[in-house]
Amino acid sequence: MSVTAPSHPRVAICVCTHSRAEVLKRLLVSLQGIDLAGYDPAAVELVLIDNNPNNGTRELCEELAPSLPINVHYSTEPAPGITYARNRAVAVALERGADLIAFIDDDDQPHPDWLRQLLDRQAETRADLVFGSWTLDEQMPEWARDSGIFRSPTKTKQEKKGGRYGLPDCASTCNLLVGTDILLRVGEAGPIFSHAFCNSGGEDKDFFIRANNMGATLASAEQSIVQRIHGPERYTARGLIRRGFKNGCSQVSMARYHGDGKRILKLLATALSKLLISLIILPFSVFSRRIFMHSLYRIAKACGVLYT
Repeated sequence: MSVTAPSHPRVAICVCTHSRAEVLKRLLVSLQGIDLAGYDPAAVELVLIDNNPNNGTRELCEELAPSLPINVHYSTEPAPGITYARNRAVAVALERGADLIAFIDDDDQPHPDWLRQLLDRQAETRADLVFGSWTLDEQMPEWARDSGIFRSPTKTKQEKKGGRYGLPDCASTCNLLVGTDILLRVGEAGPIFSHAFCNSGGEDKDFFIRANNMGATLASAEQSIVQRIHGPERYTARGLIRRGFKNGCSQVSMARYHGDGKRILKLLATALSKLLISLIILPFSVFSRRIFMHSLYRIAKACGVLYT
């Protein structure tokens, strides 16, 4: 990074939430045991962005803030959408003097030393972006775990090569530490998290690609782990169809902004092929929930690609 970090950098942990008091409470309770050994707790602050401003979320923060070993700052972003919430989180963190910004999701549960592992890795590498890892929900149904729809980072050949866009397999805002220098540089060209991905998702990957193209340095902190906690609605047919359709839309948008015409044509051809195969398989998979749900997901994802 071009800016030398102080011995105790100011760190903002950014969390965006939208009417999910129950899962947010679980996260705040888990942060009561955050392990900051070697770092000054006074230099760490939780910046919480309420994307559907309401008294319930504010009161929850006020109730639990005194029990946390770090300060809590509550702010709002009335414009609905994850890109608006995340851009607001960055703006608030910068206004409050953050040198480094960590992102986690409101429905995930970080290991106590998750932030310390990110900070140690950043201090070691001086990387602009440090990606932590994650594990799948322990309560995930077995059929969902075996389906391959939900995946955790693995050391694959693709990851070692840097993936399709030069990013590690674990690149996600569910566990990320980023320096303010690269945020400011990316922000000079427009919103850090592009609103083109507001409804489809993928805004984090789009940011990573743009930062990487600007010469950002990347590092992975494999010992920094959060557990993904999905609500039961994620494992319903409706939830998987919604997930698949959004992923398909995001895939095409990513190719449109960071690929070329050949990539888009290949996506369309592959989607059409998978759609036809999955439609044929679907009636014969009713006796296997794993295969049936996976077929629904592939159909929805193909439809998302073709729709976009």
